[in-house]
Amino acid sequence: MEFLREYQLGFMLILIGVCGITSLFVAFTRNMKSSRKTALLLIEVSATLILVADHFAYVFRGDASDLGWWMVRISNFAVFALNLFLLYAFNLYLMDLFTHEGGLTSAPRRLRAASWCVVVGLILLVVSQFTGLYYTFDSMNFYHRSNGMVLCYLFPTVILVLQFMVIIKYYGRIQRKIRLPLVVFTVLPVLATVVQFFCYGLSLTNMSFVGCTVLLYIFAIRDMDEAVEKAHRLEIDILERYKKRLEYVVKERTRELIAANEKAESLLLNILPKDIAKELTEHPGKTIAKDYSNVTVMFADIVEFTKISDGRPAEEVITLLNKMVSIFDERASREGVEKIKTIGDCYMAAMGLNMDDSNKDAVRMVRFAQGILEDVRELNKGMASPIQLRIGINTGSLVAGVIGKSKFIYDIWGDIVNVASRMESTGEPMRIHVTESTYEETKDTFDYSGPIEVEVKGKGKMKSYFL
Repeated sequence: MEFLREYQLGFMLILIGVCGITSLFVAFTRNMKSSRKTALLLIEVSATLILVADHFAYVFRGDASDLGWWMVRISNFAVFALNLFLLYAFNLYLMDLFTHEGGLTSAPRRLRAASWCVVVGLILLVVSQFTGLYYTFDSMNFYHRSNGMVLCYLFPTVILVLQFMVIIKYYGRIQRKIRLPLVVFTVLPVLATVVQFFCYGLSLTNMSFVGCTVLLYIFAIRDMDEAVEKAHRLEIDILERYKKRLEYVVKERTRELIAANEKAESLLLNILPKDIAKELTEHPGKTIAKDYSNVTVMFADIVEFTKISDGRPAEEVITLLNKMVSIFDERASREGVEKIKTIGDCYMAAMGLNMDDSNKDAVRMVRFAQGILEDVRELNKGMASPIQLRIGINTGSLVAGVIGKSKFIYDIWGDIVNVASRMESTGEPMRIHVTESTYEETKDTFDYSGPIEVEVKGKGKMKSYFL
């Protein structure tokens, strides 16, 4: 213990550096879910600041100057406050972990109780600054524990115990790689707190927290890497099986292979743009992805499709969908619209994937949307249950490319895709709902209703227009 007392300031500086670097690693981690990354970053930053404040508290202890008077008080308050904030950040991490990977519909009650313990602990900490409930300082600015110090240690311990109980209860719901650091995070600081309570002058709790936060980050990254590696192994396994099947067919049935290759080429051209299919064929190992600065995306979805399909034979439902989509496909082919995919009863298409920065693509897409509404009206003639569409359109920049090594999918990504989908879901039956960006590019060609504000998940309120 004397060794730790003598060299703990040096240990603190080393741990500050390690935890600070870990915080940077977390900030630049790209493949982690944003909410979990935020919680983990708060944990790492809090741990770093705890040791910084604790280091200053020891440096200015016994300094009777005005600066020393302020520093020992601010530093000690910051240490206790940041400890509670770190536990709150860890609580956020656990809530995100168990409600997503753990499959819970809401945060466990014990974790919500732990959050309230943090609030009460902070209130008592503030009160102690004026009453000396937790600690006091003498005329030489030396720190002295008060009778209420047991209460100060009690709140973090209760929070850790609540978190430990939740981890044990739902232990089997989380990945193996992350179980150990979660248990260590809740157990080690409690043990360090017990030792520190009886061995005055040591900062074991704070240093143990820092060690646990670094350990948590390491195992979180390992868990993420393992998931990526598993996906890669599965992908390689699929490719190997596909390769063996092809080799067998080549050896046993040459003629059938040629026919199959011709059929596969035709199918590839049917699901991929011609230039993408050509590039993919010529460079099979190349990653195919392109940035497009001005693309217009459309989503068209059948209103209350579940009600329409209820009670009908499956074959009748599929026949109806196939007929409708085939009509849309024919129109898309005639008008130069790029069909991206169908998602259930939703039809997704885009214009502007030819690197053309002109504004004509948005106009052509709106005309295409008008056309498929007319197609639906024609299709509805003589039908007992007419079909109605909601259409949403948005314009902007995105990335397009091919996903996978087998069963290729040509897809598009970007904020404009999500917003186009939101335009569809917040639209009205048999009307075309567009964003402000699409409106600006087409307002000279089409008549629109006045602007309205719609609530878009993840974006807040946005201006939109109906054709």
